[in-house]
Amino acid sequence: MAESTTPARTASRPASDTMVVRDPEALRAIAHPVRQSILVQLAAMGHARAADLAKAIDQPANSVSFHLRVLAKAGMIAEAPEHARDKRDRVWTNVAKSYSVKPTGDEAADLILRPTLAWLSDVFAHDSCDDEGTDDRGDEARDQADDGAGGDGPRDPGRTFMLSTILLAPDEAAELVRELGELLNRWGERSLAAARDDSAAPRELYQVLAAAAPRDDPAGNAGA
Repeated sequence: MAESTTPARTASRPASDTMVVRDPEALRAIAHPVRQSILVQLAAMGHARAADLAKAIDQPANSVSFHLRVLAKAGMIAEAPEHARDKRDRVWTNVAKSYSVKPTGDEAADLILRPTLAWLSDVFAHDSCDDEGTDDRGDEARDQADDGAGGDGPRDPGRTFMLSTILLAPDEAAELVRELGELLNRWGERSLAAARDDSAAPRELYQVLAAAAPRDDPAGNAGA
């Protein structure tokens, strides 16, 4: 990856549909959770200054400025001078509507998997604590709170850990993967549209991890 940042984008240069992320520097950039938040917020806002993004993701402005420079160096965002108030005003925008991570090599894969697995471990631990009822309330208080939230439903319906083992033929597996992709794309577009329509509504950055592969042969070796 070249050391210079991506050239500034002009109003006549629309964002491409998808940017494929392969380069180790770009993978390091997109793997950081704060930078992921910045990319999503820019997608919702269209363009923003560091101060706007700092307020949106509740991070210090100087930290956000640093992460913006990393993303710019990786070629994922660019300046949008058409939205700047003057030459000193730095406004940023995404260079693509979406980013497709396709790492090559074990080291590149580890850059993405390490923070993802740490997050997944926290989600699993949180769900396990919920199932065991390990919060500080007594059993009676916990049951009353659960009843008030809708009976037997989970205490946090917006958080879950799911692991399913399914017996599939190859064409069925391909259909499942396609449907999962369509579902996530549909919700991604829906959430961004809602965020643009009502920017004041409280929103959090959620992650959804989907993985599908033969359980006994994750590498897809011949003869499996």
